[in-house]
Amino acid sequence: MRRFLLSMIVSIIASAAGVQAQQGGAGAGSNNSGPGDLNRQRVFEEFQVGVADSNRLTTRPVPTLPGEIRQGLDVHDSKGLVIGKVESVGKSFATVSSAIGSVEVDFTSFAKNKNGLLINMPKSKIDVLMARGHPAS
Repeated sequence: MRRFLLSMIVSIIASAAGVQAQQGGAGAGSNNSGPGDLNRQRVFEEFQVGVADSNRLTTRPVPTLPGEIRQGLDVHDSKGLVIGKVESVGKSFATVSSAIGSVEVDFTSFAKNKNGLLINMPKSKIDVLMARGHPAS
């Protein structure tokens, strides 16, 4: 009787293990990824695409090189409003002019994004500087 029960238990365990292996159970290298793993994978793929296409500009400002500041380009404020145009370019500054006046801006004060050149100041403050003729920094 013991032998019969023991053989019955062994056969049940063996058949359960066989069914689990056929269904791709944990022992068969299953993929138990949930929604968190899927989100991490998407974030990584987006990051990888961003790195591969790093010349693409976004709305986030990045520093400009002196050669990127050219005469005639529009200059925007920190909120994207047009301040004026680059009137002339010197060795370390550019003159930005509008109907109100003009102001000299150091190259280090410029940034760029997909909208063009930026100065990280509100238009109202730059207009006051243009009216007074003081250089912005």
